[in-house]
Amino acid sequence: MPKTNKVPTEAELYARFSRQCAMTEYAPADIKQKVFRAGLDNGAAERIVDKLTDEGFINEERYTRAFIHDKFELSHWGRKKIEAALSQKGIRGANVQKPLGTIDENKYKAVLADLIKTKNKSISTDNNQERFQKLLTFAANRGFGLNIAYDVLEKMIRNGN
Repeated sequence: MPKTNKVPTEAELYARFSRQCAMTEYAPADIKQKVFRAGLDNGAAERIVDKLTDEGFINEERYTRAFIHDKFELSHWGRKKIEAALSQKGIRGANVQKPLGTIDENKYKAVLADLIKTKNKSISTDNNQERFQKLLTFAANRGFGLNIAYDVLEKMIRNGN
């Protein structure tokens, strides 16, 4: 018997996403994308997101804080990579800058130093200038600014790490 592709109703999707949003934080763009994949149009996606937002299931500020925490604390991403990922989800400006500013600068540098120490072990070159450049590139790819990466690397060299 062939499987039928029934498009869910707006009410069914709202019920599904309200349950999901009660358990996990979602960006509005994530929910819109899920609605589109389910087969509904832009208007339905907007209505569902608006209702979820009005009822407190979706909160962009709460999502942003959770996203920043997880990506920095667990994945060890730098501010630039976190900001770029949030921008892809349509979250920009003060909604991003304020929570990013709450990351402790000493912890930020310590995380970067740990990442650089670990990466340094896997670089197979005796040329110190090439090693330094590779570590700077690595830090930039992880989303850390070149100025901070340079400072951390210089400090590590001075301390003999």
